[in-house]
Amino acid sequence: MEVYSMNFALGVILAFSAAFTWALTSVLSKVSMRRVSPLTLNFLRLVIASGFYLPLIIYLNLIPSKGIMWWVIVVFSGIIGFMIGDWLFLEGMKLLGVSRANMLTTLHPIITMVLAHYLLGRPLNAYLFLGAGLIILAVLLLLSEKSESGGINARGVLLVVVAELLWTIAILITDWLVSNEPPVLIAALRISSGILGGLPFLPKMWREIRKLRLGDMGLVFVISLLGTIVGQYLFIKSISLVSSTVATPVTESTPIMASLLAVVFLREKITSKLVASMMLSFIGILIIGVLG
Repeated sequence: MEVYSMNFALGVILAFSAAFTWALTSVLSKVSMRRVSPLTLNFLRLVIASGFYLPLIIYLNLIPSKGIMWWVIVVFSGIIGFMIGDWLFLEGMKLLGVSRANMLTTLHPIITMVLAHYLLGRPLNAYLFLGAGLIILAVLLLLSEKSESGGINARGVLLVVVAELLWTIAILITDWLVSNEPPVLIAALRISSGILGGLPFLPKMWREIRKLRLGDMGLVFVISLLGTIVGQYLFIKSISLVSSTVATPVTESTPIMASLLAVVFLREKITSKLVASMMLSFIGILIIGVLG
């Protein structure tokens, strides 16, 4: 019992550490995008992460022998999730700011819940509806927020919502058709496959990459290390100790942490509606993750 308690506590700590790492990555990405475009930042992030993951799965002898459809699914999931989805999110975050863009991602559990119900037949219950209602209320409250330009940036909101939809589709496709494989293998293949989605833009990105300074590339490397390597490892390790049913709800605290970090370090404006949105989202996520 004592060993189980220690493992449980460690697993929760690791999950919170993953959430903090991803939140910090959002803040650093906003800083990086002062000199690097969202498209180029995301592409370089995937290239750097692939340089870690591909040798790792080769060393661990994890490359599977699968049919063409299996590989198509993994590659497609990586392109729409990591390349296109993450790129659109970064574009949205550049327009909205870290705090507001991340708070909008609290819709992600709801989108996943609805699609999983209709596509995979996953059940819905009262707790899921209650949690979803609180999150929707939080988002509506945030969207009603006024700014100097008259309101929250509509294009930024659309980009973030589309990114969430793509993330959800990518995850559902992977979970549905690619099962019983090591999480590190799927993560490695999806991240590496995402690079393929950026190849059509390579000439444009290359002109930008050649102008980057050493400090710019150093920051991109740190973002890649924290977001797609360290954060992913902490999350996978957490799942191995406490299961995804505990680890995933804990990591849904990432938007809250990112918002707080953005207010402190980027001096993004904090309003009563943002604070209320954060509180409602946290309660909604907690209900979905623990009771749903």
